[in-house]
Amino acid sequence: MKNIRNYHASKYNTPEYEQIEENIYKTTYTEKNKYNGIRDASLLKELEEITEWTKDNEISTPDSIMYKTTYNGNIYYKKITDKEIFGKKEFYYSLPSPREIYVTSLVFEQEPEYNENDPSSNIISQYPLEDILDKYNCFCFDFYEKENQEDKTNSYQEFASDDIEDIRNLRTIIGKHVYNNDQNELIIE
Repeated sequence: MKNIRNYHASKYNTPEYEQIEENIYKTTYTEKNKYNGIRDASLLKELEEITEWTKDNEISTPDSIMYKTTYNGNIYYKKITDKEIFGKKEFYYSLPSPREIYVTSLVFEQEPEYNENDPSSNIISQYPLEDILDKYNCFCFDFYEKENQEDKTNSYQEFASDDIEDIRNLRTIIGKHVYNNDQNELIIE
């Protein structure tokens, strides 16, 4: 990703968005999927060590059993499927919905020489985007399908987080070059 800069979407001029700081907005998010996967490695390790899980019959299905526990004042879920036979468990947390989130939008150029999609593609490459989301604890909120289809040079992406500090930190990549090197490490220069 190169030539990273701010993108001011016209939707930010509507009542659904409140400007909190320059180019950072607050809006309400209604969760489509009530259960979110956990990516934090240290939290996953702590949840793996918990032995007191209660089966949740309301959300269990014939294909999977959901267990829940309360840890540090939050409710967490563990999904048990055939995947566990192979040593993989899935952990989730539940967030209140609707809830307030913070958003910002960026526009940038993709770089095929770093295994990113061609700039004319309307699909943004998974990497380095996925690593950026992990590093700054954000998630993709709006994919700007129209803008990405019409603009054959630039890619548009809206990022969101429950914590404004995550969005502030994310915005530090503006004006920088972000890519994955040969060892698939995120490089920001």
